[in-house]
Amino acid sequence: MNEPFLMQFDANPHAVLEPDHERAELNYHFPEKLLFAFITSAAIVDFLSQYPHRELGHYDCFEGKTPIYEVDFGNEKVTFCQAKIGASATVELLDWLISYGVKQILAIGSAGSLVDLPENYFLVPVKAIRDEGTSFHYLAPGNMIDLHSDYLSRVEQLMAENDFKIKEVITWTTDGFFRETKDKVSQFKQLGASCVEMECAAMAACANFRHVAFAQILFTADSLSDLEKHEDRGWGRDAHELALRLAAQILAKV
Repeated sequence: MNEPFLMQFDANPHAVLEPDHERAELNYHFPEKLLFAFITSAAIVDFLSQYPHRELGHYDCFEGKTPIYEVDFGNEKVTFCQAKIGASATVELLDWLISYGVKQILAIGSAGSLVDLPENYFLVPVKAIRDEGTSFHYLAPGNMIDLHSDYLSRVEQLMAENDFKIKEVITWTTDGFFRETKDKVSQFKQLGASCVEMECAAMAACANFRHVAFAQILFTADSLSDLEKHEDRGWGRDAHELALRLAAQILAKV
C-alpha cells in the first residue's frame, strides 16, 4: 500500500510558482524584522496611530489587499501586517513576506486553553503538534516541530525584562476548528499540549525551510479545559493591545 501523500516530503527548494514570482513588477524590499499579528483590524488601526509608519505595499488576493507597513519603533524599522486565519493562508502570506526580505518573525495571536489557565494569559510555544497539512510541504513528516532557538531565547529574555511571566508550552496546531472532539482534546493533552491554535506549526516549518528566525507569543482566549462545555470567555480581545505593545518592545531590541 502506498504511503499517504503527506508522508512524501519533497525537499526541492524550487517550486513551479515561487513566492516572489512578481518581483519584476512589485520590487518590494521589506525590513528584516516582522511583527505578524493575528489581531483584529480595529486593534491594528489603533496600534498604528501610536507609531510613525508608512505603507510599503500590499498582498493581493481575491479576498482583498492586505497592507504591509513599515513601523518605526524608535530607531528600529519593522515590517508589520495582519496575519491570515489558518495554516495554509497564513503561510502563503508569510512565505511571500520572506521572499521580499523578512528574516526575523515574531507572531502574536490567541489560542484556546486546554488546561486551567485564565483568559489573556501569555504563553510561549516551544513545540507545536503538527495536526495540519501545510507544515508537511515544508518539513519532513513528524508529530511535532521544535521551536527552540537562540531567537526564541532572546524573545523570552526580553519578555522577562518587560515583567512578563514566561510559561513555555506545547501547542496543538489544527486545521479543524470545529473538529476539536473530546477524544482529540484528550489525546493532545496527553501529548503535553496546553493550548490549541491553527497556525504555529506551519509557520515554524516555513521559517525552518526558508532559514529564517521564528518565535510566537500566544495569549489565552476561549477554553476547552472542560470537555463537557466550551467557554467562549472574551476570545482574548482584552490582550490585543498589550500583545502588540509587548511585541513592539521586543522587536525594538531583539
